[in-house]
Amino acid sequence: MTGSLRHSRLLWLAAGVVIGAALATFWPQTPLHAVATDRSENILLATGLVDDQIEAVFFLDSMTGLLRAAVPSLREMAPYQAMWEANAGADLATAIQVANAALARAGGKGAPPRPPIQAPQSPRFLMVTGLMDIRQGSARMRPSRSVVYVAEANTGIVMTYVLPWSLQMHSTNQPLRMPMQLWAADQFPTAVVRAPE
Repeated sequence: MTGSLRHSRLLWLAAGVVIGAALATFWPQTPLHAVATDRSENILLATGLVDDQIEAVFFLDSMTGLLRAAVPSLREMAPYQAMWEANAGADLATAIQVANAALARAGGKGAPPRPPIQAPQSPRFLMVTGLMDIRQGSARMRPSRSVVYVAEANTGIVMTYVLPWSLQMHSTNQPLRMPMQLWAADQFPTAVVRAPE
């Protein structure tokens, strides 16, 4: 009886493995994409895909507002193959001007008046990356798969940047130096938190 029970368990285990393997071949394959984000006192660092298997590193100096991104060369110990740059501080100032102009236009239309957004003396930046499929551009130069979101905590302004990308230039190790494109900028409402009295 014991031998028959053991044989039955092994048979069920083998059947479960075979059925599981068969189901796995028909199950939709969804690739996982992980990004990394970290910061020190004044430096923010993140990674994001520019193409299917190629990742960029994003670097934001919160003191100067200088935002940079780079993709390594295919050659060992070579300079970065692709580099982009933007001035998040200057783009923040422009976004504040646009948001204040929109507030001024909306103020006369029955909406409760809101004070204009003040440019912060010491911006507090946050940065993360995300995926966005922007189907435009030529076959040679098109937007990367990742966008980088830069938020300023005092104002609630969030800016989205896109990288112009060329897989052909990367494959042939041709240097690519371009500005990042500011794709969108808008203010998200920020809640005022007060300490209990």
